[in-house]
Amino acid sequence: MDGLNKEEKAVLTEIMSIKEVGVKIGRKDKECVVKWLNANNVTIHRMPKLIFVYKIDFECAMILPQVKDFKRTFPTQWERYYQKTIKNEALFSLIMLKLEVETAFQPTTKVKRSKKDEELYQKLMS
Repeated sequence: MDGLNKEEKAVLTEIMSIKEVGVKIGRKDKECVVKWLNANNVTIHRMPKLIFVYKIDFECAMILPQVKDFKRTFPTQWERYYQKTIKNEALFSLIMLKLEVETAFQPTTKVKRSKKDEELYQKLMS
């Protein structure tokens, strides 16, 4: 790494090799690591002689389950709990965006109202 300029060093600190990811998640098998990354929606990038992921994407995948636990455990204050546990503002914002995307989906099932329900609804709305 001594022959690299500052920009190249900065980029290398922002990426993780598959091997580094394996160490973080406690797996040695490359196939297992790739399956974990795919299951957690972390994009794998390929360059000649290098397979890597962006560190921020990996960290997001690691923290997301904890944030969902906060959301389930503390429904009204989960954001404050999450904000206190994380130091990286960019990671905080990225997680919030991912959660917003997940919750933005509309239900696909449409409930049909019976005639009786419709009459009650009309009565309540007038």
